[in-house]
Amino acid sequence: MEAKKTGSIFSMSDDQFKRFVAVSIALISVLVALITYLQSDAAARDDQANRDSKRYSVEAFGRQVSGQTRVNFDDSAAYQSKYELDMQAAAAEQKDDAAAARRYQTLSEKVRGFAPLLNPPYMDAAPGAVPDVPRYEGDVYLREITILAEQFTAAWDVKGAWDYKANTYIFYLMLLAVALFLFGLSVTVSNARTRWLFAGAGIVVSVIAVVASVVLWMKPVFDLREQGNAIPDYAEGVVLAHQEKYSEAVQAYDRAVAAYPAYTNALAERGAAHMELNEYEKAVADYTAAQASGDRRAYVAGDLAWAYYLLGQFPQSIDMNLKGLQISPDELWIQFDLGLSHLAAGHAEEARAAYEKGMEMASRWVADAAAAKKEPPSFLWWSLGDASESLDGLFEVLDSGQGNPPAGSVADAALVESLGGEMLTRLKSLEASLEYTNLQPSGQVSAQISPLQFVQAAYNDQGEVTGYSEPSDTFESGIKEVYARFDYSGMKDGQNYLFKVYVNGVEDPSWRIHAPWDLGPDGTADVRINYAYNDAFSFAPGVYTVELYIDYNLVQRADFTVSE
Repeated sequence: MEAKKTGSIFSMSDDQFKRFVAVSIALISVLVALITYLQSDAAARDDQANRDSKRYSVEAFGRQVSGQTRVNFDDSAAYQSKYELDMQAAAAEQKDDAAAARRYQTLSEKVRGFAPLLNPPYMDAAPGAVPDVPRYEGDVYLREITILAEQFTAAWDVKGAWDYKANTYIFYLMLLAVALFLFGLSVTVSNARTRWLFAGAGIVVSVIAVVASVVLWMKPVFDLREQGNAIPDYAEGVVLAHQEKYSEAVQAYDRAVAAYPAYTNALAERGAAHMELNEYEKAVADYTAAQASGDRRAYVAGDLAWAYYLLGQFPQSIDMNLKGLQISPDELWIQFDLGLSHLAAGHAEEARAAYEKGMEMASRWVADAAAAKKEPPSFLWWSLGDASESLDGLFEVLDSGQGNPPAGSVADAALVESLGGEMLTRLKSLEASLEYTNLQPSGQVSAQISPLQFVQAAYNDQGEVTGYSEPSDTFESGIKEVYARFDYSGMKDGQNYLFKVYVNGVEDPSWRIHAPWDLGPDGTADVRINYAYNDAFSFAPGVYTVELYIDYNLVQRADFTVSE
């Protein structure tokens, strides 16, 4: 006769097994109650964070609308009115009409009372004073909406974390329900091994659910709003950067990062402030830290690529531009920066391909917008202009030997001059043609246009031009007009010609001349450049760049300087 085994779970009597199962079910029921409480608490916190995020969003939107309305009134209406009244008062004084001057001055002072922007600390009473609009914007709404925007993001992240916890607790409750089912099923089976198979599975599932629930409960939910003054200090940095007080902005961002070292927004914005201060290595460190902290925004990758470019580290710039395009393939400015980095690195084929891809993207977007009877996105024009300015900056570095990227880091100066010059002409021609025709410029210009020269006209008493000065590229301050002179041949009447004038690298659209050609096929042209809308103003000191387009193809470009 076989001896009876002792000490084995399989030798447990039916009553003992049922008592074990009953105790297990009771214990699991208590655990279910505890996890249900945790799930309910997580769901409640999720709802609270959701309500907070909506409140922050509504408050930020309302504050921005009201703040911008206030600033627009003070700057566009009140200040312009005061400016015009002050001009009228000055004109009356010049005419020795003291009574009229006093009336205008009285009205000007009344206007000041309607607008805080026109009073200290934003504007003093000195003649010719201008308001400090960025400071006013910061005090009226920018600081507050920045805080609300960060609080919204923080609340939304908190909502996501508690929502994850609540849903995960539900999953663990389902596991415990399965365990209860297995325990219940085990008491319906008479075979000892089979019922312990069910009971054992129930024990394993219960342990997994309980341990996972404890781990989930112990994992804290991060809330940026609880990180000291991180958000207010960040907002202060944004306001100071808006006022172009970049050193002070860096200090504010330092405090925000000290409060929370992984604050990606503060790290990225501190990097931007370092860029404005020409502290490119520090900017690289900040942008890299932002990415290490989880920043996956394309513009941060693009800005980091630009910092690498300015340091002359072109391989790193290329890699980071490619990363930015992987994140957001439609970032046109990053596409053109990629071409610039390849050009500086001496990669001719890659540079050409990158620029041509960017120009194709721009052409497609303008065509699509025209087909939909909509305006192209504003960033498109900015990206085209930025690409041209960046090439100009590289040319200037090679010409002067100063600036960034270091001239010695450029692999092939001759390539930059040839291919870069070609790309600059194509970019500017594309921008002009897309703006006026929604199409790429057509073909090559057959006409011959000589380099632009700049002269001044001499007039007789009847205001007729009697001659021109010798060409010069430097003029004294106080001049009211300059003539661009050039020889031409092969022109046809009716062709479009376009003049653009840039002051210190920024175009003044009021000086554009866009008209059909009517000077015949050959000759010498003298095109007047002046403030046609007002003869009381003179050229301010600076560098003036004049561009001539024929059928929207850039054919000549030259600079002149107005001295101090």
